[in-house]
Amino acid sequence: MGVDDRVTLVSAEGIDLDLGLAGIGSRAAALAIDLMVQVLLVVLFARIAGGFGAIGAAVYAIAGFLVLIGYPVVAEAAFDGRTLGKLAVGTRVVMDDGSPVTFVAAAIRGTVRLVDLLPGVGLVGAISILVTPRSQRLGDLVAGTLVVHDPTARARRRARTEAGNLDLGLSIAPVLSPEQAGWDVSAVTPDDLVAARSFLARRHSIDPHHRAELADRIARQLVPKVAGVPFDGGPELFLERVVSARSSR
Repeated sequence: MGVDDRVTLVSAEGIDLDLGLAGIGSRAAALAIDLMVQVLLVVLFARIAGGFGAIGAAVYAIAGFLVLIGYPVVAEAAFDGRTLGKLAVGTRVVMDDGSPVTFVAAAIRGTVRLVDLLPGVGLVGAISILVTPRSQRLGDLVAGTLVVHDPTARARRRARTEAGNLDLGLSIAPVLSPEQAGWDVSAVTPDDLVAARSFLARRHSIDPHHRAELADRIARQLVPKVAGVPFDGGPELFLERVVSARSSR
């Protein structure tokens, strides 16, 4: 598989997402960085445990195991599929439907990593990445995950600016202003509301380009169904307004 290979997934909103698959080069670079981080942590624990005799040795053995196995699991689950290595090279782990990786999936792929690293140089994982259609190592196949290229923070900010949204999440005040109270959103169906809410809840994990595209498509589908809701500020702010007004009815 090459670094430019892509996969098209259907999002929760029913819209195609085109994601770039991380190849063996970027994955190996991320792994090397993560291994350095893990080695440094293990060395740190060794120095601390050295002053506690036999008890320290036992604690060190447990801590070392948790660092080697637990670090990628906790990092991927807590930081939207990113370890320090993945953050450095611009990749992240997602579920095979494009949604954010779950803790269970991160734990599974982290455990199977022991097999992927066999026979000590990662040969099993490398072969799996090269021969599978979506560049998946064994851990990815078992956990149902993909490793994809992740846009830089600068690209994210630029995409948000171009989309013209205020990136407010779902934090719209529950009390509507008099202007909002006059918006007619009665034609917005429960399915429309679910689609808009789903997008707003997971937009931060979507590739900026496709995030803007998804927001625009969903918003354009709702425009004929609402009256009085302004579109200034971009499609995401429009969706926030519609969700806020519709949810208050």
